[in-house]
Amino acid sequence: MSAPVSVTPASVAAESVTAVSTESDGSTTRPRLLRASWILYAAAALLSLITVWFARDLGSIDWRVPLYFNGDALAVASHFKTVIETGWYESQPLLGAPFGQHYNDYPTADNLHFFAALVLSVFSHDFGFVMNLYFLLGFPLAAMAAVWFLRLVGVSRILSVALAVVYALAPYHFVKGEGHLFLASYYVVPLALGLVYLVGAGRPIWRMRAAGRWYVRILTWQNAGVLAICLLLGTASSYYSIFFLLLLAIAGIAAFWRMRLWPRFLGAAGSGLIVVAAVLLNMLPDLLYRLQNGTNAAVFLRSPPEAEHYSFKIAQLLLPMPQHRFGPFRELRSLYDQFYPLPSEHPALGLIAASGFVALCVLAVLFLLSAGQLGARPARNGWRTNAVAVRTLSVLAGLTLIALLFGTVGSLSTLLSFVSFPIRAWNRLAIFVALLCLAAVGILLDLLVRRILRDQSIAAASKRAWLVSAPVAVLLIAVAVWDQVPPVNHDAVAQREAKYASDQAFAEVIETDVDPDCLIFQLPYIAFPESPPVNGVFDTAQLRLFLHSDTLHWTGGGIKGRPEIDRLGDIAALPPHDFVDAITEEGACGVVIDRAAYADQAQATVDALAAVTKTDAVTSDDSRFTFLPLR
Repeated sequence: MSAPVSVTPASVAAESVTAVSTESDGSTTRPRLLRASWILYAAAALLSLITVWFARDLGSIDWRVPLYFNGDALAVASHFKTVIETGWYESQPLLGAPFGQHYNDYPTADNLHFFAALVLSVFSHDFGFVMNLYFLLGFPLAAMAAVWFLRLVGVSRILSVALAVVYALAPYHFVKGEGHLFLASYYVVPLALGLVYLVGAGRPIWRMRAAGRWYVRILTWQNAGVLAICLLLGTASSYYSIFFLLLLAIAGIAAFWRMRLWPRFLGAAGSGLIVVAAVLLNMLPDLLYRLQNGTNAAVFLRSPPEAEHYSFKIAQLLLPMPQHRFGPFRELRSLYDQFYPLPSEHPALGLIAASGFVALCVLAVLFLLSAGQLGARPARNGWRTNAVAVRTLSVLAGLTLIALLFGTVGSLSTLLSFVSFPIRAWNRLAIFVALLCLAAVGILLDLLVRRILRDQSIAAASKRAWLVSAPVAVLLIAVAVWDQVPPVNHDAVAQREAKYASDQAFAEVIETDVDPDCLIFQLPYIAFPESPPVNGVFDTAQLRLFLHSDTLHWTGGGIKGRPEIDRLGDIAALPPHDFVDAITEEGACGVVIDRAAYADQAQATVDALAAVTKTDAVTSDDSRFTFLPLR
């Protein structure tokens, strides 16, 4: 029998690709980013698609109907429709009539998703299908990006694929859904965390060629990859970009404190500046619009206390996800969200990531109390602690701690709110925490495999590792499907599709009854966007009929705060006779009333307007909307 050997998690799985490879120029050794096998990416992408397809029964749905058809999902659907029709989302002449909807007042850097909608529109001009397709693509994209990160930190091949699928199926993905589609498209997060990890581990993220002029030396594949990640991140999400910058800044300062290497510190700072430049470049049209038209003070209002209202609590992360398929878990989470304060946006890690969270917390305490000596000597139980794994886990624990210091209620995010920091929903750091915790799970499981195979030679361990890792990988994915994917409510699906069909039929009735390009005045007037609900009806409900109309102009959806849009609210408040006269002067040919926004189902309003217009009212199949033509 061969003597015991120290086997890293990577060698146990017979890795031909290391987490960080090196190149020597004769005098120095420079790390470069991992190059994982395309088979791993393909396996993770395919498994994530298969699991979500069958777990959510996506084969039985009508793909023209958005998977989420309420709240903010209606605004996202409106954006996708606008992109398909006009080529971009900023201006929609059919909304906010007669002035149009101009979204430049609502600055955002999340343009990557609008580019994606534009590309996918080549295959279909149906906004619902394009929207659903992009949501579905978020699963394989997140899985592939997670494989890259997990391999970077040293997780073995088989487990990196399984845990990448677990990450793609994160509760966060379903809680955000299509209402927060751009946040649910979190495939940039593993890429961002990969750079932060390298900086926190004290490794350079940029690589120079050994010889040549400076502009030749910087032309390396690794530099191109880092640049692409920074530009992609800055174009994908303002939230994730700011989270990245905070984690990067603290990790960079900590690494500099340990190593005192200015080039690496400046390299990390340079990547942060590229992300900032990308964000500003994406917001440039909005900034120029503000210079031309003045700042709209009514839009993008953020209250400092929201920093705590939308943060997370550790208990929330560890509890089961909302709508869990296991009844007792579902009831426990429901009771917590109902009776405990600050439910936020219902963050949850899932059972697997939560176990990694607990492990990282325990290890962080051990690392601190052992004064950095953990791993310097054999453990009492006979394990030989792997130094590489210990260093990796310490970085993961440190990054998790940083996320907790900003994301939890009453933490540093509250202090930042005192200076009008532009971020309010700090709970969205949960998807960063989830990946860090899953990476810890992968490393610890690899160490467990090492223990099982501790009496094997490296060659023998490499051949037999898959016999242990493969069943574990299958178990991880099975647990993730059971624990993280909400069950399908077929009644809710049928109701959603019926509501969509009713809206479509009613919009067609209106288009048939009036002239093309007719202006439809919508009641009640609800300022848009981000206004409080009226009798339980959200401001986005005024977009429902527009989604099914090709030529009609709708008064709803104009951006509040501009005098020409706010004037519509003044008109809506006029007495019936004056109201009809005013909208006739504006060129309206009909009125649509959302009956659900009235306490009496708008019966008094419909009767009063019908008496003035002398026309017959037409009501939608689901009795939600009523149309009164002006003749």
